[in-house]
Amino acid sequence: MADPQALLAMASFALAASATPGPVNIIGAMTGARFGPRRALAFVSGATAGFLVLLLGFGAGLLAGTTWILALSRPMTLAGAAYLLWLAWRLLRDDGRVAWRDPAGQAAPGFWSGALVQGLNPKAWLAALSSLSTFVMPLAEPAAGLVVFAALFGGICWASLAAWAWGGARFGQGRLRAFNRGMALILALSVGWMLVQAF
Repeated sequence: MADPQALLAMASFALAASATPGPVNIIGAMTGARFGPRRALAFVSGATAGFLVLLLGFGAGLLAGTTWILALSRPMTLAGAAYLLWLAWRLLRDDGRVAWRDPAGQAAPGFWSGALVQGLNPKAWLAALSSLSTFVMPLAEPAAGLVVFAALFGGICWASLAAWAWGGARFGQGRLRAFNRGMALILALSVGWMLVQAF
């Protein structure tokens, strides 16, 4: 598993999947805008850990020849889409008060919120299953490839989500209500796009 071309392909996919707009990126940006980038890092870490659990769980199941994992894809995509659309509705109705300057204010989404949102994120399910079938399963040593891929993806995912949180903090301060409405629209559109891709 030392093939530089395979590593480059894995890293490129991880960057494209992690950095492009999706529900978790948008929520990370909103969290950074509302609570500040430092307080958003717990959400970022939880979302990264949630993706790694999906990736390693699916990978272990596929290595063991467990085909029922693929049967979960459609119902989990629908459940995740419903949850993310509910989040978009709440974001749309948000009053735009900036709470991150007030430590006694509303609590920032934490580690477990990030893990839950990522676990229900249709983009994460599609990315995990497609990347495993493309980059890990064809390898001569897929178990070792899964470990390397998870390590690469974990670092790239965390850095990408942290960049979204930082960007949200820079853009959203002072214009949070309009920012929230824009993010709600983008979140709803991204869910719609992923449903079209999945079905």
